[in-house]
Amino acid sequence: MNIIFFGTPEFSVQSLESLNKIPQINILSVITQPDKKVGRKGILTPPPVKICAQNLGLLVHQPKTKEEIFKIVKKYTADFFVVIAYGSILDKKTLELPKYGAVNVHGSLLPKYRGASPIQEALLNGDKETGLSIMSMNEKMDEGDIYFLKRVEIAKEDNYISLSDKLAIVSANILPFLLEDIALGKLDKVKQNNKQATVCRKIEKEDGKINFKTFTAEKILNMIKAYTPWPTVYADIKGKKIQIIEAEESSGNLKPNEISVENKTLKIGTKKGILMPSKVKIEGKSEMDINSFLNGYKHLFN
Repeated sequence: MNIIFFGTPEFSVQSLESLNKIPQINILSVITQPDKKVGRKGILTPPPVKICAQNLGLLVHQPKTKEEIFKIVKKYTADFFVVIAYGSILDKKTLELPKYGAVNVHGSLLPKYRGASPIQEALLNGDKETGLSIMSMNEKMDEGDIYFLKRVEIAKEDNYISLSDKLAIVSANILPFLLEDIALGKLDKVKQNNKQATVCRKIEKEDGKINFKTFTAEKILNMIKAYTPWPTVYADIKGKKIQIIEAEESSGNLKPNEISVENKTLKIGTKKGILMPSKVKIEGKSEMDINSFLNGYKHLFN
């Protein structure tokens, strides 16, 4: 099978590596997003899929527009386009090029959580399970017919990194076999129920900001799981912008935004419940446990 692989973040890498190991699969090209400036110094950084593809000796393209994408891929004779978290919607004329169509791997149980941040959305909502949807792509966002659904349990300790890795491993394990079954006509497609669809949007930096007066402790803990490592969860505490890396919930009588320090424990009142940070980071400093933070910034709580 000749395929063109579309993907950008770390979530896509394991599937690319898995497909490249299959002797019957020939990756004609890898399409990924352009390099982006990262960090305060604005260092131009390639996406993880580009790094992986180059290490595997695969040809990489980084088009900026839909027209550029079409001009690149129409030069090839592909059996499949495989699309995993590429970051852009492909237009109809592009999707019609491969012999067996474009197959997309999406990190939710569609039609739930269509859109850019399905893994984070499941964590934000405190879901007990999520999964992967393997679908036939159309030009609309995550509305294609479903070939295969795989359910995955969300453990209590899961955050974005661990859950994303779980789903990436599942994708890498099943994708090569599914492509073969699709090519052989062994899989029937099932239409999505659009009436049951929910949509999640692209995450912004500001989404990590905490409001202790309107957020519950449970919601903040879910935010920490979903927004690790980006955009992180942060709050203004005693005039300092502080990232909360790890925390626990406790019961008590603190009012929202009220702060208590006792027995080397920091307690912050929320709309419901008490948040107890255990690891924090002040802007410009390294991460530190709560004891180090309280010892180093005693003046904030006197």
